[in-house]
Parts: sequence; structure tokens; C-alpha cells
Amino acid sequence: MANRSFTLTEEHLKLLRAMHIGWQDCNYGAPEVDPKRPYGNSSVECDIHEILTNERDYELTDEQRERYATLHRETQTALEILIQCGELRPGVYDDMRAKPYGKREWDAHSAGVGGEP
Repeated sequence: MANRSFTLTEEHLKLLRAMHIGWQDCNYGAPEVDPKRPYGNSSVECDIHEILTNERDYELTDEQRERYATLHRETQTALEILIQCGELRPGVYDDMRAKPYGKREWDAHSAGVGGEP
């Protein structure tokens, strides 16, 4: 099998940070990204545009839509890389979200719990 390489970019990280993570309660259950609304709305490319540019635009070009669809597909690999290779520090994290259905913003207020601070 040939080696693969993948360039993890800041855009991938922004998309991963904006994903809506929930719990799929079938069989034993597992965490999941909402497949219909991975970034909050069902207009995935428009959500990606807003995440990356801080501008809401429903009139995207075909090139933008194609680029954003590719970035979205690449989040699978980006997530796999972060889970397998990322550094996660034990600690307590607070959900700093201002609105009930707003973007989650986690704050680590005691990273290093259980180990060296």
C-alpha cells in the first residue's frame, strides 16, 4: 500500500471547531457529527463560507461551492489525524456558548488535571 500524505490546514481546523457534535443513541451509542447540518444549517457550503470568511453569502460561485465541498470531505481525514495524533490535555473545559443553539466555545480552566500543570 502506498503512503498517503495530507496537508492539515487552518481551514480544516476552523471547520472541525465549528462542527456540531452530538450523541447517536442507537445500539451502544457513539459521538457523531450531525450529517444533515454539520455546521448548524443544511446549506453546508454557505456555512463553510461563513466560517472561513465571517461573511454570510447565499450566492456562491460554482468554484466556491466545489472548493468548500472538497474541504468538507477532507474534514474526515483531518478529524482522523487529530484523534490519532493530536495532543489533548486532561482538564476541565467549560462551554462558554452565549446562546442555547450557538457555536460552542470551550474554555480550559484547569488544563493539566491529573498530571503536571
